[in-house]
Amino acid sequence: MSIDPHADEPIRTAGAPPQAAEAAVVLLHGRGDSPEGILRLVDDVYRRGVLYVAPAAAGRVWYPGGFAEPVTERREAFVESALGQVERALALAAETGIAPDRTVLAGFSQGAAVAAEYATRRPERFGGLGLLAGGLLGPTDALDPRDGSLAGTPAFLGVGDEDPYVGPAHVAATADVLRAMGAEVRAETYPDLGHAVGDGEIAGLNDLVGGVAPE
Repeated sequence: MSIDPHADEPIRTAGAPPQAAEAAVVLLHGRGDSPEGILRLVDDVYRRGVLYVAPAAAGRVWYPGGFAEPVTERREAFVESALGQVERALALAAETGIAPDRTVLAGFSQGAAVAAEYATRRPERFGGLGLLAGGLLGPTDALDPRDGSLAGTPAFLGVGDEDPYVGPAHVAATADVLRAMGAEVRAETYPDLGHAVGDGEIAGLNDLVGGVAPE
């Protein structure tokens, strides 16, 4: 299926000007949100010298369907288009001289799924991988490691125990895949938290950002 819905969507930035940036954080918004929305996290994870990059999804949706649904040709076309947006965001950082190992790739909900899919389909040593209330796409019992290595990549996964969209079991299965691919994984489940970014997840993401841009 030849569609590329996200190809012409904008990419927003915040934080350090590109010419002064020494590290980057790519932030992928969730369903129904926007780059401007996800960039509100910058206030919580700000570091001097960091370029924050937030690409947009067409219609504020990265792909149709839920996390654990079987893969379909139509959804896969949307996911491939989303990965193209991530590629463009990473290229923007690379143009300033920021390598992948100085770049944190992070997202919330659908954005977390896109981040996970990108990291496992195009694995290398990233500065960090932050999955907030999200994980790999596909049935929970069918998530398997992919070819390639994430060796040395710190990964943080956070989910609420009351999340109705992506449960702890799916996040745990995603964590297992990342570990099998060599990532250094920390996975946390937070009590009394639904489908949202809680304080614990902010702290986990902040640790990743601090790894590429220590104060």
